[in-house]
Amino acid sequence: MVGRLRAYIAVVSAIGFVVLALLAASIDLDRVRDSLPEGAMLALVVLVAPFLSIPLSRDGRGPSVHVDTPFVFALALAAGTGVAAVVMAASGVLYDLAHRKPFHKVAFNNGTHTIGLAAGALVWTTLAGGQVTGSEALPAILTGTAVFVAVKFGLFAGALTLDASVRSVVSPPRFLRHLLLIVVMAQVGVLVLVLAAERPALLLLALGPMLAAYLLLRSESRAVLARHDAEATARREAALRAQEQEVAGKLKETDQMKDDLLAMVSHELRTPLTTVVGALRLLSAGQGLNPAERQEMLEMADRQARRLRVLIEQLLLAAQSDNGRASFLSAAAEQVEVDAAELLAEAATEAQAGACGDRVRVRCDVALPVRLTPDLVLQIIGNLVDNACKYAPDDTPVWLSGERDGAVAVLAVEDEGGGVPAAERERIFERFTRLEPGRGLGLGLYIARQLARAQGGDLVAADARIAGGARFELRLPLRERAVSASVGASTPDPKTKGHAWPFPR
Repeated sequence: MVGRLRAYIAVVSAIGFVVLALLAASIDLDRVRDSLPEGAMLALVVLVAPFLSIPLSRDGRGPSVHVDTPFVFALALAAGTGVAAVVMAASGVLYDLAHRKPFHKVAFNNGTHTIGLAAGALVWTTLAGGQVTGSEALPAILTGTAVFVAVKFGLFAGALTLDASVRSVVSPPRFLRHLLLIVVMAQVGVLVLVLAAERPALLLLALGPMLAAYLLLRSESRAVLARHDAEATARREAALRAQEQEVAGKLKETDQMKDDLLAMVSHELRTPLTTVVGALRLLSAGQGLNPAERQEMLEMADRQARRLRVLIEQLLLAAQSDNGRASFLSAAAEQVEVDAAELLAEAATEAQAGACGDRVRVRCDVALPVRLTPDLVLQIIGNLVDNACKYAPDDTPVWLSGERDGAVAVLAVEDEGGGVPAAERERIFERFTRLEPGRGLGLGLYIARQLARAQGGDLVAADARIAGGARFELRLPLRERAVSASVGASTPDPKTKGHAWPFPR
């Protein structure tokens, strides 16, 4: 649409320039001298009239309605169409430049007025049988005036249909009202100026309708602009109210989240702390405890103290990450080249030595050379394994697998529990999100994903390969040399050594 508008403006401007040059070349200097007093007065009015134009928008560069039509056509009757065209073009250029309109608008406005004047003058001279200016030629003159206005408005309407910015300011009903009023004002004005030469008394009588049409146009334009301003103000106020309501809602939500967080943290910290305090009191009393019971109390206190430490560390890491101060997010300097398969085995060993016991199974028979920070990857996998052991039934295995997916090493942890609904697979990585109330702070997966992305990878929840379970994939970029080697190598036989052991179907 923009291209068509530019082409239309260029064509109208070019035609207008050519017509103006032809009309200027047809100026009759003798006729100009003969009509000098009347012609000079009309030319002065034409030069000033654009500055009395009626704006259609608050923008000084926007469209406006010129009221110089009757004076331009009267000047054409008195001194010739060429003089009228040159004076009209000069007045239009002065007005547009005074309002800092761009060159293409100046050229387009000149084109519409010049083409309209040429069309009106052609109709007038054709119907009158020449440049007849007396009262006997009034029908031809009035018809030519109407054509002048209609052609000028018609060319503007062409731009109106192509320019959405102008179309929002000038609606079709408003455009038709202005066209009708300008035609009436132009007809009355030309009629007054023609008859005034023969009957001066009619001049004062006919100025009334002309002034009334001008005032009606101006008041209508002001009313429309005032309505637009009121509507814009109403829209701004509505937008501000909506923003205020949104801010109030967010503040209320934040307060609720704060209350929920305090309650959740207090509950989660109270449980291990109560166990530690109770065990220490029993040990300090030292009554009725045999060595085995004392050892059991010590182990219980140690487990709960470690759980308490993990919860506090998660809170600190989440706060640091939110404020952009987390040290693990700038851990690139600590990265080394390792085999992710070895890290997977190390994570399995640590998990087997902990609460998961012999439930942890490893499936990885392929080298996965990567560059990363080993401790952080072990922390991610350990978090995933702990979750799998916590949420899956006690008698089911937890699988750790490693494989290649193009240029990516995939370290997966999968269980045979209830799984994660597809609609929740992104939300579970948000802070303080728990699918089951009362199970942790909801920070583990959030921190694990931040750690994964700090290593240039990502942590995602994927479709399970064992029915009904949850599967989390830590995806890390393989080293470039490893990727090149894998691209150049042929696909191995699944039965041979070196192929990733697939999950059972």
